[in-house]
Amino acid sequence: MSRSQFYWHVKRGTFHAPLRLSNGRPYFNASQVEDNLKARELGIGVNGEYVLFYERSETPTHPKATPASKADHSGLLESLQTLGLNGLTTKQVAEAVDACYPKGTSGEDENDILRTVFRHLKRSGIG
Repeated sequence: MSRSQFYWHVKRGTFHAPLRLSNGRPYFNASQVEDNLKARELGIGVNGEYVLFYERSETPTHPKATPASKADHSGLLESLQTLGLNGLTTKQVAEAVDACYPKGTSGEDENDILRTVFRHLKRSGIG
């Protein structure tokens, strides 16, 4: 937990506020530390309110991008044929997708992929 988050919870009453030495340095006595740790563990603040603490996950939140060449482009091939690009092979479509999206197509809109690949194929004279 970051320092700012901790002090936000102190201000809210979820955790005990630190005591201060004569020089202004903050400290906690043993019972305060125990209460604060228990509040964090149980999700019930020292003021008795329920609190949600979010932990960082071990796994990345974004799925790893799969290479476009391993993806199934049959739907894209059908859409391109519907737009008038006949005689295309799946290899040509896969190469066009790789050229347009070197990092993969994950997170991209299907319509944007279709438009970009269609323009790429038309410019390169394929189809």
